[in-house]
Amino acid sequence: MPETKFFVDAMLGTLAKKLRLLGFDASYSSNIDDDDLISRAGKESRIIVSKDELLIQTALKKGVSAVLITKKDDLEQILEIHEKFPLGKLDISPSTTRCPVCNGSLLAEEKEPLRKVVPVTIFDSFDNFWRCERCHKVYWQGSHIDNLQKFVSELNERI
Repeated sequence: MPETKFFVDAMLGTLAKKLRLLGFDASYSSNIDDDDLISRAGKESRIIVSKDELLIQTALKKGVSAVLITKKDDLEQILEIHEKFPLGKLDISPSTTRCPVCNGSLLAEEKEPLRKVVPVTIFDSFDNFWRCERCHKVYWQGSHIDNLQKFVSELNERI
């Protein structure tokens, strides 16, 4: 089965970040017009995710996959996507998670070279680090991961 890829419109930036954390390739742009978004999504085989009914209708008429988001809650929004495009079992894992900032892939990093890059308390507290191949932002498995794991557990219970 081909990798599921999304193009999330400007109204759903938080959802784009969540999809990236779940390992989905989720393009996002806050300044792209509808025609360009539809064209790019079609060329890149992406599913358009939007709250804009007209955008969704236009995309579907042009043969581009799309899903209309009607809910406000992140969890409910992901479930709306899943209803139309089954996502399978979801997971937050450094091997699949994408950079929430730029959508790049995360690569494991050696700890020592990051000594002067991350705060001392972070460096001393964690052993595993990842760096985005695109924007070079450094990540570690902090306490926010526990909250995300709870979010994912609830999602998987409802899928």
